[in-house]
Amino acid sequence: MAPATRIRPYKDFLTPAMHKGFATATGALFVLCYLESLAIGRWNSFFWSWFPFGRAGIRAGLLFIPAFMIFFLRVAQLHVGIRTSSSGWETFRTYAFGFHVFQTIGWYCLSAYLFSEIYIWSASESADLNRIKTNPKVNRPMLNEKPIYYTSFIFFMALVQAGFHLFYDYDRLNIPITKTKPIGSADQRAHLVIPPRALLKANLVSIVISCLRRVILVALVSPFLYVMSWGIFPFSIRSAAYSFTLWWAKIFWNLPKSGALPTIYPFHYEVILRTISSGFLLLLLWEFGNAAFSAYIAAQEPLKNGRPITYESRDPNGSLLTGLRGQKLQTRAFAFWELVYIAQGFEGRRKMIFEDIDRVGGSMWSQVRDVCLDVVNGIGGRITEYLDPNPPVDEKDPARPKPEPLPRIAQPLKDGLANSGDLFTAGPPPKGERQRAAEAVAGFAKRHGQSPPNDRIVAKSKIMLLKAEGAMLSKQQKQTLSSEGVTGLFKENIVRALQKSFGWPFRQEYRRRLNAIVLGSPYGDVGIIVDAVDSLTRFAVCSLKEDKYGNVQKDIKSIILSFTKVILELEGFRTSIGFHWTDVERKQESPEIDTVLAALKGGLSALVDAFETYAADLKISAADMREARTAATVVKKRAPEMTQS
Repeated sequence: MAPATRIRPYKDFLTPAMHKGFATATGALFVLCYLESLAIGRWNSFFWSWFPFGRAGIRAGLLFIPAFMIFFLRVAQLHVGIRTSSSGWETFRTYAFGFHVFQTIGWYCLSAYLFSEIYIWSASESADLNRIKTNPKVNRPMLNEKPIYYTSFIFFMALVQAGFHLFYDYDRLNIPITKTKPIGSADQRAHLVIPPRALLKANLVSIVISCLRRVILVALVSPFLYVMSWGIFPFSIRSAAYSFTLWWAKIFWNLPKSGALPTIYPFHYEVILRTISSGFLLLLLWEFGNAAFSAYIAAQEPLKNGRPITYESRDPNGSLLTGLRGQKLQTRAFAFWELVYIAQGFEGRRKMIFEDIDRVGGSMWSQVRDVCLDVVNGIGGRITEYLDPNPPVDEKDPARPKPEPLPRIAQPLKDGLANSGDLFTAGPPPKGERQRAAEAVAGFAKRHGQSPPNDRIVAKSKIMLLKAEGAMLSKQQKQTLSSEGVTGLFKENIVRALQKSFGWPFRQEYRRRLNAIVLGSPYGDVGIIVDAVDSLTRFAVCSLKEDKYGNVQKDIKSIILSFTKVILELEGFRTSIGFHWTDVERKQESPEIDTVLAALKGGLSALVDAFETYAADLKISAADMREARTAATVVKKRAPEMTQS
């Protein structure tokens, strides 16, 4: 008997495909580094100022080091799917103190410091950015504060960029949600994925504008942050930066012993303009690097030479299954992306899936069906769990753990019992003064601990509370407090605060709550759900001509019923969930859920059109088919007023 073929995991094929996009993004970033090296260099020679193997090339290589650090950060914190939570404050509590926050700040600060050193080294003499300069009065070396302020400004830029990185979740891969044309379109091989180069080119203008806005804002605020007293030693960033620079500079130069700050601030207009220009170049490196990484990695299709990446595997179906069942969400996202491409435009691979019936764990089709239906039915499961978080326990369930019997008291009770079961005989008298004192204290505690409260004391307390309540609260406030509690008493003031811009993080908005419930947490990916629905639909429709064993037809009923059930549950839930009282804007919209519903309705409509003629042979009742047709075509009207939750 021949040994079983080892199934190579899906990541063995996904990683090389992503390396291709990674290398392309690296090349684009290096081109930008070379252009910036020409911008900050000294143009004292027409040829050597731009020659790639001269100073310009060396500067480009040095600039590439801090720029490439952002790629390390992106690879370390890569994920797909949106962050799901009920409010911005909940997102902050969940992620604010994680290791990835400190890692992000650390990488950006290190990148900024290296860039500042390269810029100072490349600056001309007229820029006056040398660490040490000569004092013209005494002709002795002295510390120059301009490069100190410049380095501080670059660190401010790093902190601001790290904040934008974390707030807008730069680590997320924006994988296209819809990858294929609807069934029945003129060109079934056409897809909706934008090429990485076109995507990067389209975002270039917005990147430049955002960098300009950000650097101008930081350049205007930095002088105040630099001299501001922070109330801790040494009270200001200026004092700390100057003292630290003076400490290590004395090791290499013979500087004055006095550590007094210069009387003239380094905020010359030329310094401000230089911070804006250099800060813009640094921000452009960071933003362009992030955009290039996202474009070439997220838009890197799971194809190689025009074929699915698992084509070269000895067991293509087995390798694809390992990706569909992967633990990491990004692995599953690319595997479902490949599956929907196979279902759309690769007839040979589709037939291979239909004809693979001798696989361990069931036929290939049945395992693909189960994986896709798990994704679809997971929507209904999360809705049910939210509506009924404590489902009733089946007493007859064999998997239910049985309670352990309580331990039996084998020894007689010793608190005043002479014999086992004797409840009336007094215990032996205590021996010794210590034992008598201990029993006296225990008896005193028992009497006071078990005695009922004094009715007079309770009555006096109630009277005092009622008097205080009458003096402080109006009649309307008393009614509000009795009906809604303390929150209802201050709800009007809280709602007024939530309507302000600073109250946004504390609003539990409709869109956030609905996405967190339907898509799951901590990350929810709409693309996987759309791909699962599209794959099942296309495989089922294509089985009419390509499934020679007829294994798919027995599952058509379960697929149609599952789609119908999830559509009805999702339509009903999004209209019944209502608005939270903190949702002051009350916008009943969720593009993510609308996309999921559109995919489900489109897939169900295609299935009904393809198999309605064979409904009797597939044992689908007329009522089920009619309900499926209604769910696929009719959009329920939303109620004008929703119940608060």
